[in-house]
Amino acid sequence: MSKLALASLFVTLISLFNVAGSFSQNTKVISATGKRVDIRIGNELRKSDWNISPGIKPDVYDVYLPKAGKPVTFITDEDSILFDVKPGDYYEFVVLLNGKDSAFTAIKGHLDVPRAQFFDDYKKSHTGKTFVEIPEVYELMNVVMAITSEGKKDNGLIRKNNAYYSDVLKWFDQYRDEPIVGTVNAEISNHDNYHALKMDAYAFEFHNEKIVQSATYDRIGFSNTNNLRSFIPALQDFAVKTKFADFYAKHKSYYDGLIISYRDSIGVPEMQKWLTANFPSARYDSFKIIFSPLVSQNQSAARFDLDGFKEAQAHVNFPFNEKNNTRTLSKKASLVQDGSIIFTELNHAFIDLESAKPQYTERIAKAFANLATWNNPEKPAKYYNDPFASFNEYMNWALVCLRYADYAPENEQDQLIQQTEEMMVNSRGFVKFAEFDQFLVKLYKNRKKGQVLADLYPEIVGWFEENK
Repeated sequence: MSKLALASLFVTLISLFNVAGSFSQNTKVISATGKRVDIRIGNELRKSDWNISPGIKPDVYDVYLPKAGKPVTFITDEDSILFDVKPGDYYEFVVLLNGKDSAFTAIKGHLDVPRAQFFDDYKKSHTGKTFVEIPEVYELMNVVMAITSEGKKDNGLIRKNNAYYSDVLKWFDQYRDEPIVGTVNAEISNHDNYHALKMDAYAFEFHNEKIVQSATYDRIGFSNTNNLRSFIPALQDFAVKTKFADFYAKHKSYYDGLIISYRDSIGVPEMQKWLTANFPSARYDSFKIIFSPLVSQNQSAARFDLDGFKEAQAHVNFPFNEKNNTRTLSKKASLVQDGSIIFTELNHAFIDLESAKPQYTERIAKAFANLATWNNPEKPAKYYNDPFASFNEYMNWALVCLRYADYAPENEQDQLIQQTEEMMVNSRGFVKFAEFDQFLVKLYKNRKKGQVLADLYPEIVGWFEENK
């Protein structure tokens, strides 16, 4: 054996000795040369789902499973290892990277709790209906975020230029040193957590002035657990100490006025009818519009397909008219424009499903392989950092322009469409939006009799392929 081979064997033996000293002597070892790992859970293969990290000891992979459990297999470029995992199980092993770096790894099983359970009574009372709400615990969470130091920054999280925000500060800012405020401030410093906490607040309700879990929802966002749950005791203390229930009751008529305006003035029923007609393969039993007067420039959407019931939720702001707005639009055009934000969130319940159809997925992935072609990395478009997120956002706001073409006064359509294109290109950084939008508006207006928007997707995807 050569000296080089002996040295390599010595390093490997030392690595394995260290492994045995760190875990049990029975710890299993697998090999790898690349850091990316595929994971198979039952029959589902998750490509490149794990990154080997020797510096984390141990690096725990949390897997959410039904009560009966499933086999879980780690697959490296050289080796694999399988465990039969049930909720509560914990398995340790080591990935030996390039024969020298020991990545101490563990699998931890958790019970997979459904995001929601739609019981028969809920289905009966919600089927065929749209609900517009400013829920109490949801508003409490927005109030807490509004008095954090992060929420007070000029960062688009909290709407500040109205009397309601002043009322919030007058009532609650004296409690800014409460534990929950500091905790939430640390969380929302990462703005992705802002959405998670706000949305998951909808899974809680007040019952006899106590915050309790909703009978319907475990969580709203797409995490495997409710992001707010561990903070509920501190949030409860804050609600009691600040007399939040009194504040909410005092502003109930204000909330109701906003709800009525949202429900009756900006064309939500027409939006739903338009989307359902243009995407006939996507059907929903119920819609919910959930908002707070404190939400500024951050919207999100959720959808559920459980227990034979489909629900789409839009978590949005309210379309307040800015005091310095110098609109020259007619009242009808202004109302159509006011509905754009809620429309962009309702859209996702339809366009996300359409682009995920097998005949489009590979084509979209290839067309958007180089995201720099489509998204300016110096502007908000950079956050749409995978092919489908980028494609769907192009479609999202292009649909706003199609809605203008169908519902806005004809002599004001060009103005509304041009404003949207300038916003998407110059402010948000979707580099080719104006070109695509002009193509789609023309394609839509000249579609054949009986064609709906979903029928045009082959040509739409083709445009992106040709312009990549």
